[in-house]
Amino acid sequence: MTQPTLTSEKLDMPALMSFMQRFLGDVAAAGVVTMCALGSRLGLFAALVRSGPATAEELAARTGTRARYVREWALSLASAGYLVRDPADGRYSMPAGAAAALGDDDGPFYMGDMARLIPALDRVLDGVVAGFRTGAGLAPEEYPKELFETIWHKDANRLGKVLVPQWLVTVPGLTERLSRGGRVAQVHCGDGRALILLAQAFPLLRLAGYDPLEINIERAGATVAAAGVADRVEVSTADPAGALGDGLALVLAIDVLHEAPDPRALLRRIRASLEPGGVFLLLVTNGEDQPLERSGPASALLYAISTLQHVPQGLAAGCADPAGLMGLPPTLLIRMCEEAGFSAIDRLMEPSPFNTLYALRP
Repeated sequence: MTQPTLTSEKLDMPALMSFMQRFLGDVAAAGVVTMCALGSRLGLFAALVRSGPATAEELAARTGTRARYVREWALSLASAGYLVRDPADGRYSMPAGAAAALGDDDGPFYMGDMARLIPALDRVLDGVVAGFRTGAGLAPEEYPKELFETIWHKDANRLGKVLVPQWLVTVPGLTERLSRGGRVAQVHCGDGRALILLAQAFPLLRLAGYDPLEINIERAGATVAAAGVADRVEVSTADPAGALGDGLALVLAIDVLHEAPDPRALLRRIRASLEPGGVFLLLVTNGEDQPLERSGPASALLYAISTLQHVPQGLAAGCADPAGLMGLPPTLLIRMCEEAGFSAIDRLMEPSPFNTLYALRP
């Protein structure tokens, strides 16, 4: 059967031109994100911030890169307004906002890790295409190591600034309780950064972290040892549903509940593991109670990441209908927590446009 062809007579040409301009902008933005990922990985942004404006040749010398590549990279980002080129001497500099967001990788506003996520996820595109056609998933081992390294850096950068000084202090009595010692656990602990920060802040605590991914636990074991807290922090690939134990003063789940094969069962187990007065600190992605009620750049990005990572990994883990990154919206989440037996559910803050932090008690 011959497919109908759209002709200019049938088209709303102003609407078409408007969309084409919009699409061109989105494609250009994708290119800019890739350039930002390069600038982050190669230290180009950091060199401009730390050592000041530079020509392409000078920047290449600072970073051990090749000037011809750097020149083209710099012109791309200057075209996008991420860099500024002085026409008098050809030196590039970073505007203040870009410098804080991309040039200071230990700063409170650093966003370079977000740029690096996209190229890393694009490397599994063929596997995702196959999944669309067959329904198969992708195991975490099929994703590039750079993806995990980016997540580790993002967590280290974020948690070091907020976990103890901002998050814990918002829960009445929690820091005082942890100062007296006790047991703490984290589900899907990643590289162990949160456990290390808690061990350093509260020397009487004993902590355990669980993560199903060998690559995370290998990294966590190394970082825990390097931090000098291996005598009080244990990490393993054990399933927290069976390993959590009882009498815990604090349980952490930092942006991972949606990854659990059965979030309801995990919530019930966490509830049972807490001592009287214990706290479950839960960071979740801001999902949508109704599709597209939060539509915009943030939601579009989160759904895209979920398509490339969280749904494929959930399917590979044997879940017939994975929650996905956006699959635990507030109304559903609170109902699940109540059904699990939590009687106090306090919404503490939105640490970013992407997340909400809750404190839950039995």
